[in-house]
Amino acid sequence: MPETQYAEAGDLYEMRASLSRVFEEIIESRKGAGGVYISPETSLYCSAVLACVRTLSESIGAMPFNVYRRIPGGGKEIAEEHPLQEVLAYQPNDWMTSFEWREWMTSQMLLWGNAYSLIKPGRRGSVDQLLPLHASRMEIVRLENGRLQYQYREDGSPTPTMYRQDQIFHLRWLSSDGVTGYVPTTLAGDAISLARATELYSSSFFANGAQSGTYIETDQPFKPEAIQRFKQQWNEAHQGPDKAFKTVVMPHGFHKKSDPVNNQHSALVETRRFAVEEVARIFRLPLHMLGELTNVRHSTVEQSAIDFVTFCIYPHTRRWQFACRRDLITEDREYFVEFDTTALLAGDFAARAQFMREAFNMGALSVDEVRAQIGYNPLPDGLGDKRFVQVNMQLLDAFTVETPNGQPEPEPSPSSPASDESPAGEDDALDGNEGPTPADAAVTDAREALFRTTLRRLAAVEADGILERRNKPAKLQAWLESHEQRMKTELHDAALATGRDIDTFAVEWMEETRERLLECHRSGKPYEEATAQWTERANLSEG
Repeated sequence: MPETQYAEAGDLYEMRASLSRVFEEIIESRKGAGGVYISPETSLYCSAVLACVRTLSESIGAMPFNVYRRIPGGGKEIAEEHPLQEVLAYQPNDWMTSFEWREWMTSQMLLWGNAYSLIKPGRRGSVDQLLPLHASRMEIVRLENGRLQYQYREDGSPTPTMYRQDQIFHLRWLSSDGVTGYVPTTLAGDAISLARATELYSSSFFANGAQSGTYIETDQPFKPEAIQRFKQQWNEAHQGPDKAFKTVVMPHGFHKKSDPVNNQHSALVETRRFAVEEVARIFRLPLHMLGELTNVRHSTVEQSAIDFVTFCIYPHTRRWQFACRRDLITEDREYFVEFDTTALLAGDFAARAQFMREAFNMGALSVDEVRAQIGYNPLPDGLGDKRFVQVNMQLLDAFTVETPNGQPEPEPSPSSPASDESPAGEDDALDGNEGPTPADAAVTDAREALFRTTLRRLAAVEADGILERRNKPAKLQAWLESHEQRMKTELHDAALATGRDIDTFAVEWMEETRERLLECHRSGKPYEEATAQWTERANLSEG
């Protein structure tokens, strides 16, 4: 019986030794060019890779990420009432914030080439929670119908869990088949291995007191046990930065020899700097964001930051936005998700002030919008909801052959005599304030032109909205009501300047719109034909 137990134990030891050799061979075969094994997890031990992953994932996590609604006629606004806004902008699940979830998803994609989250329905709708799934446990199978099946192996589960394509939010990197992304740390394994090898070499070098390897020479042969015992005593006494420059006591017949190869000859510093540049090239990051400022000039840092947003961050934001469009917002085309990169492109304070000044002077920004850019609250009672333009600006249409200066020539009054013959006291009776002057007429014409130009633009928007919703009466009616409110808002100042009651004007305008649409419905006239000259309604009659 004991012999049987010894035999079984021997077989077990032999099996363990065989498995150990197999794993050693696997690890040896997966070592990079620098002699270091690199995987998505171990690559983070390389400081350059960690810096790149942190910079990208934290930038994606820090930017505002909202669900927007398209405004009829152009523009967008945050859809706070949409259930997905709460999920994406604030809290995607019970234990992660939006920042943490986007940071984790981006880091998974950068290390594994793929990032997955389980779409769980609940009280907030079809997308109530987004639960993270580790990329190392996921396999994707393309079914015969062209759809994808996601097979996820839970920790400790012998069989994988099957998920449909519409149950998984998938963020994928560069791919060869359009299904599974490449693993970046595998494609760039040699460069990362070299960077990690230089770090390990530097650690060993300075752990040895910034000295290269030591050779011990003996005058006569010694037993291996004595040599090994002396080597152990030497390392314990002299190895490490805190044991450098200690007194050496050599046994008789032993002589210390130093390796002639030094740090300067091996170009350690240059090699490490080059390795950082290689890793930065992989993730398309500017060197100054990794703390490498050797070849960076302060005059080019701002442009490098712009390049970082344009060529590095922007592709990742588009990848996120299209993935959300595919997996999360699948039905309603009125809504979309978008990152706000304004903070990353703000520049210094002087550049921001100059930009806001120019936008304010051309009427693109109101006072409240400028205040919002610098974090201030709007002015009370709507005082800041106004736009201003320079008084010497006119419409381009005002400059013609007849009016090269943009101002029409004042026409003589038909009641005035052709000759200068007039009673002697008539000129003295006039004080210059009787009736409008040519300047007043020009101002009146300019106000009227501004009103009609704005009205013509709104009429064009109205025509497009009618054509888009002509087969959906309910949506058309709701849109016309919102368009009426928009007319009252955008024409308010211009109508006030021309003496019009904007509420009455908007109501009458929309009544005429509905009458025209009703006539089209009765007569069968195509809507395209009816709206072809819709903007001509802005040429208001003088009466």
